Amino acid sequence: MKLQKIGLFKVLFIFFTLLLVFSNKDVSALSYKHSIIITVDGLRADSLSTANLKNINRLLKYGSHTLNASTVLPPITLQAHTALVTGLDPRKYGIELGFWKLNFWTPVLGYTDKETIFSIAKKQNLKTAMFVGKSKLKYLAPKGTVDYFKVGSDSKEIASLFCVYMEREKPNLTLIHFPEPDKTGHREGWESKDYLKALEVVDASIGFILSEIEEIGLLKDTLIVVTSDHGGLHKSHAEPHPKVVEIPWIAFGSRVKRGYRIEKNVFIYDTAPTVLFALGITPPPHWDGKPIKEIFE
Repeated sequence: MKLQKIGLFKVLFIFFTLLLVFSNKDVSALSYKHSIIITVDGLRADSLSTANLKNINRLLKYGSHTLNASTVLPPITLQAHTALVTGLDPRKYGIELGFWKLNFWTPVLGYTDKETIFSIAKKQNLKTAMFVGKSKLKYLAPKGTVDYFKVGSDSKEIASLFCVYMEREKPNLTLIHFPEPDKTGHREGWESKDYLKALEVVDASIGFILSEIEEIGLLKDTLIVVTSDHGGLHKSHAEPHPKVVEIPWIAFGSRVKRGYRIEKNVFIYDTAPTVLFALGITPPPHWDGKPIKEIFE
């Protein structure tokens, strides 16, 4: 009888342990096989409602998002992308220059000397890639950290280059950068019809990428983050105006909450730790950015 009671206790213990495990999803054990960061250069948050961006808005509808994420100061491409891949806030480094504080790194000094999502991924033997529209972004990728780096002339070419490589090599971590909205904003203005058209061209390229990922059967294993480096006002993004420093941040994936508006304050440098977390890698504790865990189910 004593042995029977012990056996029954063990069965009940195992049953309730399993019940606890399966009734509480463990967000700390994410293990996406692929993460893709898409930065739309100069994407202003309010443009999501003024331009016809059916693919970006589809990600917003079926993913988690905030339209009030913050980029860095100064809100310019290289500094913002550096923060994005290093998880660091550049305002804590460098020297003062007028009302800006210089970044701890500039392209004049060469490649970034900070640890990046790419260098961390390579330590885990993951495949990394970058497809960009501005050659200066190569400074985010010191030698040995990015397996494949390619510069495209426009979003259509960049998307095509990525899709060919994705199908062939299936990289685990990819950064895709689309340049047109920023270029058009500087030339015609962030409030112009041409700017909205440039966004729609990028949106079509994002749709092409989504279709390709789904077609090759990798969508369920992929986290996609769409964000921007800065917005813009008139023909510039030099001042700390809300339309410049507030950016959209959207995440989409099989374990990402649907139609969820992120409650916490999101910064562009939260992107790196969130992506590493999704890949099952613990982000460096000294990073300013933290994983946005609330988006995961």
